[in-house]
Amino acid sequence: MRHAAIWIEANVCRAAIWIEANVKGDLDALRAASRTFADKLATFEVKFPDAHLGAVVAFGNNTWRALSGGVGAEELKDFIPYGKGLAPATQYDVLIHILSLRHDVNFSVAQAAMEAFGDCIDVKEEVHGFRWVEERDLSGFVDGTENPAGEETRREVAVIKDGVDAGGSYVFVQRWEHNLKQLNRMSIHDQEMMIGRTKEANEEIDGDARPATSHLSRVDLKEDGKGLKIVRQSLPYGTASGTHGLYFCAYCARLHNIEQQLLSMFGDTDGKRDAMLRFTKPVTGGYYFAPSLDRLLAL
Repeated sequence: MRHAAIWIEANVCRAAIWIEANVKGDLDALRAASRTFADKLATFEVKFPDAHLGAVVAFGNNTWRALSGGVGAEELKDFIPYGKGLAPATQYDVLIHILSLRHDVNFSVAQAAMEAFGDCIDVKEEVHGFRWVEERDLSGFVDGTENPAGEETRREVAVIKDGVDAGGSYVFVQRWEHNLKQLNRMSIHDQEMMIGRTKEANEEIDGDARPATSHLSRVDLKEDGKGLKIVRQSLPYGTASGTHGLYFCAYCARLHNIEQQLLSMFGDTDGKRDAMLRFTKPVTGGYYFAPSLDRLLAL
C-alpha cells in the first residue's frame, strides 16, 4: 500500500490499528477489496492531510502465492513456533496495518477497511496501539531506541529495492502480554540488566557489563560486520485493568534479519533466551509480505 506507513517515525505516529484475518471469499473478491480499500485510503489522506496517515495491506505465504501466481517474495514462509513453543505461531492470511497521529482517523480507516473487505475475510485479531509517555513501553523502558532514523535510512532497511518485489517489504507481527506485577518485583538494577539499557536515562549498558541474555544482547546482531537492522513500528496496547503489553511490528527488505533476531531471542541459536521473558510472553506471531501499491493494484 502507501509505504510511507513503513518509514513513518515516532513523532508522526501516535496510534495504530492492526487487523489480522483469514480469507473466506475467492481471490478475485480479495483483489477487488484491496483496490477498493486503496481508493478509500486515498480519500482519507486528502481529507486529513495533517494526520500523516499510512496503511499497509500484507499477505501470508499461502495467500500471496495464490494471488501472485507464485512470483516473488522468495523469503516468505509461514511463521512457525520458536523456542520449543515459547513463541507461538498464529499465522493468518491477511494483515492490515493503519497508523497516524490520530486514533479517530485510524478508526475511521479501519471501518472503511471492514466495508471494503466485507465478507471476503474473517477477522481473527484486532489490536489498537498507542504511543505512551516519552516513547516508552509499558515496562517503563524507552522502546525502539535502535530503530533506524531518517526516511532514507528506514527505506534502505525496510523496502526492497529491485526486481519484481521492488517497493515491497516483509512484515512480522507478534503481540506480547506483559506481567507488570512480576516486573515490578525486580529491582531497577535487575530490570536494567534484563533489558541492557538504563531505565530512566535510556543509556546503553556496555556489552561487557550486561548479560548475554539481556534483550539488547539478543537482538543487536551482526553478520560479516554489518548490523541486521529492521524498522520497528511497535506500540503499547491494552487496558489498565486487563491485558496489556507491546504489539511488536517489524518491516524489513529481508525476512532473514527478522528471523535471526527471533532465533536469538528464543534460544534457538545458542540455548540462551531473552531475559525479558521473565515478565512478558508472546501470544501471537505471523509473517507477511506487503507488496507495493502498484503491484497490489495489479494483482
